[in-house]
Amino acid sequence: MYLAYITVGAIGHVMPTIPFVSELVKKGARVRYFTTENMRDTIAFTGAEFTPVDTVLTDGGKAKDDIQVDFMAELPLRFLSEADCVVRQVIPELEKDLPDAIISDATAVAGRLVAKALNLPLIQVFTSYASNENFSVAAGFPPVSDEHPARIKARELAEDFTKRYGISHIGLKEIFEWRGDFNICTLSKDFQPAGDTFGEDFFFAGAQVGTRPDAGKWKAPENGKPLIYASLGTLFNNWPEFYKMLFAAVKDMPVNLVASIGSSINQEDLEPIPDNVSVAPFQPQLEILPHADVFVSHCGTGSVMEAIYFGTPILGVPQMDEQFLSAGRVQELGFGMFMPSREAVTEESLRASVQKLLAEDSYRCKAAELKEKMNASGGYIAVADNIIRFVESTK
Repeated sequence: MYLAYITVGAIGHVMPTIPFVSELVKKGARVRYFTTENMRDTIAFTGAEFTPVDTVLTDGGKAKDDIQVDFMAELPLRFLSEADCVVRQVIPELEKDLPDAIISDATAVAGRLVAKALNLPLIQVFTSYASNENFSVAAGFPPVSDEHPARIKARELAEDFTKRYGISHIGLKEIFEWRGDFNICTLSKDFQPAGDTFGEDFFFAGAQVGTRPDAGKWKAPENGKPLIYASLGTLFNNWPEFYKMLFAAVKDMPVNLVASIGSSINQEDLEPIPDNVSVAPFQPQLEILPHADVFVSHCGTGSVMEAIYFGTPILGVPQMDEQFLSAGRVQELGFGMFMPSREAVTEESLRASVQKLLAEDSYRCKAAELKEKMNASGGYIAVADNIIRFVESTK
């Protein structure tokens, strides 16, 4: 069996695929992985064949001048420009080396274009929320005039895709709500809104946790005190004031705090750093979470799923719409709480929230319940098995 994987070159979209791609290779499948050069070593770790592609989504280029002023208005152009860039590179490669099926990140529009152009089955991987008639990702987007210059350009590009590849029109809704012939979602069915209403063409796999290239480098504190882990993710983490407030909040608490501050913040600007705080630009999250008693998180869906996988309660500090949705789900499901706005984040509120999560057993009990249910889905092994089963059924 030979599979071609197409995704965007963002770590949050690549890392969840590493365990099941490794498993596919282990089970004898040939996997050719198309993504950006910065992911070469990561993909090599899986045993898949890495094929680099140029990008405009993360490196600027063709769409750079159009994606500057109004992010939501320009969002369709950003994704469609990326698809146009990538599909022109991938189709010539796969015409010479035709796979049995295309696996595509749900946001990698190029994947569905390649599948249509080459008449191949399409498996889509949702690393965030999926949509159906009962829940719509795009429904919450603010309205934008069809006459906005970026929307006009996006519409023209979508019409060109229809002419070139015979695919139906791809607008903003279709970018985020397109369904493949078979679909993998790396959320748990409990966490996905309206999860029980999706059909058999969806498999809700939950967190994809397996061995990663950076495994084995972190050591947990040995003083027996509760461990707090804090990370605001990789995109919206340039908020030094937050870390100063958090450090002050835990300074006199009998806890250990491990903080991932990203690459945009200078550690010296956060000094003095309390003795019970460990700081680094990046921390091995999957090694820390099994030891963590509380996860102070931006509530990216990947991070939330990993917290459920290890049964770790969450204090949400969301930064954007999707993260607020996830933080709300964390609170609704009872395994954490969240800050409703930046203004609500203070030294006092952080201290009180951490203390509440540590003191009340209900949060950890609910996290443990969700962990058991999610992990019963079979994780990355079940994802690989479902992919193989689907592809075999199409032959």
